[in-house]
Amino acid sequence: MTTHSAYKAATILSFLQVFPTLLISASASTQAASFVPHNPYYEPPPSPVQSSIDRVQSNKRGEVKMRAWTCHGRTQKEMVDKLASAGIIKHKPTQEVMTKVDRANYAGGRSGAYVDSPQPIGYGQTISAPHMHAHACEELMPTLQKAAQDHPDKELKILDVGCGSGYLTACFGRLVDRGPNGPILPVKGRVYGIDAWSELVDFSRANIMKEDSDLFDSGTVSLQYGDGWDGLPDAGPFNAIHVGAAAATFPKPLMQQLAVGGVMVIPVGPDGGYQSLYKVQKIKDSPKFDEDDYVIKNLLGVRYVPLFHP
Repeated sequence: MTTHSAYKAATILSFLQVFPTLLISASASTQAASFVPHNPYYEPPPSPVQSSIDRVQSNKRGEVKMRAWTCHGRTQKEMVDKLASAGIIKHKPTQEVMTKVDRANYAGGRSGAYVDSPQPIGYGQTISAPHMHAHACEELMPTLQKAAQDHPDKELKILDVGCGSGYLTACFGRLVDRGPNGPILPVKGRVYGIDAWSELVDFSRANIMKEDSDLFDSGTVSLQYGDGWDGLPDAGPFNAIHVGAAAATFPKPLMQQLAVGGVMVIPVGPDGGYQSLYKVQKIKDSPKFDEDDYVIKNLLGVRYVPLFHP
């Protein structure tokens, strides 16, 4: 089998096993909307909800040479360069950090590591497809850059809920690296990874130790077992929160742990049903939870494993 054929076969297999339904119907967009708080700042989902493939194609207006699920590479750099060529990666820090953190250390080896599809990592969980990692970084990047610009003397704080393989946790760590290598963003910070599976916390730690152990040494990254629905209130407020598994509803504790101006990227929807990736921005702070404190934007249709309660 040729390299190209192997990439294609791996993509189709992962697509059928993990994402049996990618394109979401107009009726499903109504179903997804029922999971969203109804406030004046809520932006209703597109109809039909766009998939990651549709989104890239519409952004490029038919000029795309590559799309999500097709950005395979023989190396980390080649794969990331293709994500940039497809228009999925737009910000230089995203491209730099995803090139620096080698997915082969987090996907269980080099076989399939550079294929643009999810890979199983055990316990019913997966490492997301590279294009989804890129989407998450891209949605958080403007907020992180603005916080770094507005408060150059203040550390950034990032929470990675459902750290799983540890890949995005390490990427976030490189963005705000406190060590001698320095951060990719102009401000240093701290990254907190949390997972409801203690075995996956150990898995993340072992993966980061392979080539990114300095993130532990510098205190940039810390990992712990815990319920992702509850977050880490003692460590917040956070400039950015990434949730790597689908919540059936919006977790209010996570929303409250955002700093004003902070952003959370989270998939929401039922296990096995239609889900959407949302961006939640906190625009003001009230003593008690108030949905009017948030702007909620539907980004695209997705399919994620459920956010587990331990």
